[in-house]
Amino acid sequence: MMDEYRIIESFIYHITSPLILVDVDGKKCGSNPAGELAFNGLLFLTESIGPSLPLSRQTLIASCLRAGVASWMAAEGAIIKITPLHGLPNGVSGILEWMPGAALDSGKEKLQILQEVSRAVNSSLIMEDIFEALGEVLQNHIPYQEAVIVILDNSQNGIKILVRISADGGLEITGEHNAFAGYEPLVDRILRQPFSHLYTREALPDSFLIAENAAAALVVPLINKGVVIGLIAMSTSKEGGFYHYQEELLTEVSAQLAVAVENAKFYWQTQAQAGREFLINQLTRSIRQSLDIDIILGTAVTELGKVIGISRCFIRYFSPDGQEKAFQYQLPGTRRLALEDLTYEKSVFTLRKDQPYNPFILNDIRDCPPQLASQEQLQQSDIKSLAIFPILIRDELAGTITLHQCDAYRAWVMEDIELLRAMAEHLGVALHQAQLFLELDQQKRALEQTLEELQQAQLYLVQSEKMAVLGQFVAGIAHEVNTPLGTMVSNNATLKVCFDKLRQLPFSQSEGEENSGPGAEQLFASVDSLLSLNKLASTRIQDIVKNLRNFARLDESELKTVDLHEGIDSTILLIQSSIDPKIKIVRNYAPDLPLVQCYPGLLNQVFMNLLVNAAHAIQDMKIQPDWNPVITIETSYTPATEQISIAIRDTGKGISEENRVKVFDPGFTTKGAGVGTGLGLALCYRIVEKHNGRISLESVVNQGTSFYVEIPARSGGRHP
Repeated sequence: MMDEYRIIESFIYHITSPLILVDVDGKKCGSNPAGELAFNGLLFLTESIGPSLPLSRQTLIASCLRAGVASWMAAEGAIIKITPLHGLPNGVSGILEWMPGAALDSGKEKLQILQEVSRAVNSSLIMEDIFEALGEVLQNHIPYQEAVIVILDNSQNGIKILVRISADGGLEITGEHNAFAGYEPLVDRILRQPFSHLYTREALPDSFLIAENAAAALVVPLINKGVVIGLIAMSTSKEGGFYHYQEELLTEVSAQLAVAVENAKFYWQTQAQAGREFLINQLTRSIRQSLDIDIILGTAVTELGKVIGISRCFIRYFSPDGQEKAFQYQLPGTRRLALEDLTYEKSVFTLRKDQPYNPFILNDIRDCPPQLASQEQLQQSDIKSLAIFPILIRDELAGTITLHQCDAYRAWVMEDIELLRAMAEHLGVALHQAQLFLELDQQKRALEQTLEELQQAQLYLVQSEKMAVLGQFVAGIAHEVNTPLGTMVSNNATLKVCFDKLRQLPFSQSEGEENSGPGAEQLFASVDSLLSLNKLASTRIQDIVKNLRNFARLDESELKTVDLHEGIDSTILLIQSSIDPKIKIVRNYAPDLPLVQCYPGLLNQVFMNLLVNAAHAIQDMKIQPDWNPVITIETSYTPATEQISIAIRDTGKGISEENRVKVFDPGFTTKGAGVGTGLGLALCYRIVEKHNGRISLESVVNQGTSFYVEIPARSGGRHP
């Protein structure tokens, strides 16, 4: 066997190409002079090759020999061809050939590649465009099965962007990935040892950044201004792995990519800041537009969920009266939660004694304190990362902003925290303003109600004063008329008695003459006629007094069961002397109208105002050639609803459309100064309302107006 080895050694000794024999572990067994010179000092022949590479080329060569196929590997200024051998003595397992002419020219060709890379990564500020262009360049010069680009967040705690580039150029970008860097071995190693790493099949770590069935992997950090901002991980199924010159090239490419990524991140941060400012402006605009709590919180939860890029976003509001409002936003496909699933929110702030209103942030819900919420409870809600921010009003908890990340663990970066703090502060101010507005609105409504009550009281006072004056007037008339009327009636009765006695006495012109019967009889007849006329006149006066008293109903301040027709007739009698005698009053009374339980004096006031207004409207129409002065009073009864209706129609000038909605307002009048007070119809409205009724009108200009009064009968009696 030793002789065979010497034959091989002698054979390669006479070959001018640099050759070296290696064993299965990649250690040198022999070489020719050219090989000894070419390979002398190369670090791949030692156990460790220094800090620049974590794995020796020796290990890489050994893996190629075990694969049993010819492979190539980069070396300084050359390419080493690895040819496996079988059945040789002395442990020889392969032969290495130094090929200086095949190595990548470190000058012109390398510069061209780097210029091509520079154009690719600097052609756009959009990361998607950068990665797509870079993937095509890398595939041309460093063939790979899959390339992965990882961009870390500013804290280096989380993977913010993850890019996968397939061999055919397909691009898959996951933005806002936010997976923990500590959970990913490749990322963790790059952060601890920020230089390039080569992995063979035997040493490949368990990482989702390496393609399945990969034979080797090359991992290079992205470093900008001395800080690791990410990495490039390339996987290949080629047994020979990656060459040294490819590692060097990728290292230089990573430097350019790091600068391009930082520029794109700055652009992205500018856009994100614009989005945040838009969110704040949107919230401020909604506050200014409405000051409605529902609109404020509904707008905030939607805009915040979109800007943060979160699975779920909740905003809860605890109002001073103990009520609660909740608004929710979730990504499509994310399960919607109920409020009872968020019972831990208040506990987060009430259980902490020191600085209780600091935000509560969990990158991993498995770290949640058990006294706040069980992991099982959070996992049932599909929560992996959690953040809760308090909304304060005057240093008191008024609500919460809660964020759930459901698809991956999320490292909450400072940008997110600052935005959410600002949002919580703005919402606190907004809710405080909304509360003040609500309080002012409630005070305004209370003042309006008080004003309305005062106006009603004023109307009733005016009405009471009018009725009191009318009552005094009626009482005075009744007293003044009754006194002479009583004398008249008494005298009339006395005269009749006297004349009756006188008629029984003999009547003669002189002594001795016969009675002049015919003359006496004429005198008695004349007296009887006068007495009868006096009786009729006194009866008429008594009826007038009775109707005056019936209208005023001075002795009926409580509910009474009365005949409405009698009240209407009394009112007509009272006002008849003050209206144009040419106006015809038509009464269409329902024969079955029941007696009504009401305040008679108040309803008579309504009839009087409506009839007087009708008469005035007709009198204003005298200028029309077809003047038809008619007031129609119509009553009806609906047994099904027990409602009584009184319609008072006139053929007057009508009411314009713009004035119809104001006729029942206190103080509104279409009459001239000194003619109307504007209280008549307002009084009518209040009186009918007091009777649980309704008053309405219909009107056509220059044709007439109809007022309708509907009140409940509230009595089983019938009109006689």
